[in-house]
Amino acid sequence: MRLFAAFALTLVVNFPVFSSTHSTWQQTYDVLRAQDTHTAFEFLAQQVKATEPSAKRVYIGATLARTALALKKQASLNTLISYEKNDYDLILQQLVTALLSAHNNEYEQTMQAFKKAITLAYTANDPALTATVELFYINAKITLANYIQLERHIKEVERNANTLSKPFWGLNSLHNAKALNANFLGDHAQAIKIYKQAIANSKYEGNKAPYYNNLALTYLEIGNYTDATKYLKKSLNLRKVQNNEFKVALTMLNLGIVANKAKDFDVALKWLNQAHEYYVKFDNPYRQAYSLVQKAKVYANLKNIDLATSALDRALSKISLTNNINLITDIRLQAAENMRALGQYDKAIEQAQIAHDLSSNVSDKTHLIHSLELLSDLYARESNYQQAYLLQSQLVAQKEQFNSQKTMQAMIELESELEVTAQQLENIRLEKHNNQQLAHISALEERQQFQAIIILFSLLLLFISLRGYSKHKYRAQHDNLTGALTRSAFLTVVSRSAIPAIGKQHCLVLFDLDHFKQVNDVHGHPTGDIALKHTAALAKQFFGKNALLSRFGGEEFMLFLPNLVSSNKDDVVEQFRIKLSESAIISESGETINITASFSTYYYTTSPDSLDKIYSKLDVALYQAKKSGRNRVVCAV
Repeated sequence: MRLFAAFALTLVVNFPVFSSTHSTWQQTYDVLRAQDTHTAFEFLAQQVKATEPSAKRVYIGATLARTALALKKQASLNTLISYEKNDYDLILQQLVTALLSAHNNEYEQTMQAFKKAITLAYTANDPALTATVELFYINAKITLANYIQLERHIKEVERNANTLSKPFWGLNSLHNAKALNANFLGDHAQAIKIYKQAIANSKYEGNKAPYYNNLALTYLEIGNYTDATKYLKKSLNLRKVQNNEFKVALTMLNLGIVANKAKDFDVALKWLNQAHEYYVKFDNPYRQAYSLVQKAKVYANLKNIDLATSALDRALSKISLTNNINLITDIRLQAAENMRALGQYDKAIEQAQIAHDLSSNVSDKTHLIHSLELLSDLYARESNYQQAYLLQSQLVAQKEQFNSQKTMQAMIELESELEVTAQQLENIRLEKHNNQQLAHISALEERQQFQAIIILFSLLLLFISLRGYSKHKYRAQHDNLTGALTRSAFLTVVSRSAIPAIGKQHCLVLFDLDHFKQVNDVHGHPTGDIALKHTAALAKQFFGKNALLSRFGGEEFMLFLPNLVSSNKDDVVEQFRIKLSESAIISESGETINITASFSTYYYTTSPDSLDKIYSKLDVALYQAKKSGRNRVVCAV
């Protein structure tokens, strides 16, 4: 997946936002970009000058910037776009800055510019503008191989688009982003389906080029090199006609990667050399480095370690450590794999250790896990089973931590939190490997026999303990009656939660069933249990999977509602209060009973200093709600 992530987004076209049924300019642009990229660029330059400040101007200007980057005309943007003193142009200026930084693989600068643009967009309360900024943010994230929470941003684009009075997005607007995300998640069949749908939807043949390209990369992921080559050549022919050398170079690079995978090494070097020559012409150090890494892989397959090492050294010389840690780590890992293929395990360990240290320093979990897998295998090959087992233990911990940090839901759903399937498969692979080695134990010395048996036994114990851990932890973290989180588990998750998204707030809600003692006394404790279970089930259904529910004790519950939009925050708890008061339960004796609750809320936009202090504030506000008549919501201050 590293291969796909590194270059997929740069192949995404400037896809249409405004539906062709409502936008004459979009119809014209679709025709021009299918024929010649330079002509389309000139048309965009005219349109951005003629369009008044609006979401449409922001979209056209950002599309112009991306096209300028493809044609190596970014220097002309300063004269083509005149920024006025309004929020729309300020956002456009930040978007252009972000796209330029993403093109140069400058991660920090890209994220900083997008943060400013997104903040301004949400403040403007214009769904069309918000959707536009989010869309280009998605593109930049994929350019930088950052797929974390990508699906959430895709849904945010769709949510804003759906609020518009007329169609806003073109038919193929999010196809590339959705397909790339599907590939990242391993759903290649879904990605192929999306790309073929995008090809069928494209009216003009020239506009199919990026979909052919990314469809080919999907076939590459699943090992279908014949179809990958076929669709890449289709894309290449179209891009040559469009006179778009930057995209031509990318397609040649991908053809070289496919040929290498297919073991057609002479053809691979031909394509990669042509791509590298384009990148030298473009003066693009990052892509020069990437093409050199791909050439190193070919040389490694040809068992030419000198040329492979030379290519990797040249790649390292092209890029800076500050802005390109991701690619540098990739280079080190590739060097380690090259050395491993040649049996040079000491050198491979040295390169993998450098990759481990780099990824550890920047908390890059994906590369850290890869480096641990590689180091574990290398030490096992050198018969250093003790070190291999130690690294396997670290790998288990890192995978569990990585899974638990993916999303808020992953923190509270035990199945996701204990997602160790990949590690279990790795343990089974090692177990089978050790079983095969048992056939040769008779030829080993007694000490070697004992060492192998201990390693096998330890792995089996680890595997068994992981399976037993799941049930035990679930019981410890959840209330037996309602299935809600226990107080300690809830506070642990909330204390680790990330700060709210830009323009949104987190909310903590404390609520208590009204007159619950009376329910127990009059109708019996079994009916009280029914009321508690009913309340918990209704809360989970009403607030959905992103919310956390905890039974704090007795009839008292607490909710964590992440990332609420400011305009809706006061309504959602009130709506639930009404829903609860209107829903009836059937007592154990068959009577219909209505239950109500009193609520207190607390909103925050940064990490809280102390959850204990917040609870105290909520408790005071809850007391006020009860004192003023119950069955109401009071906001804590």
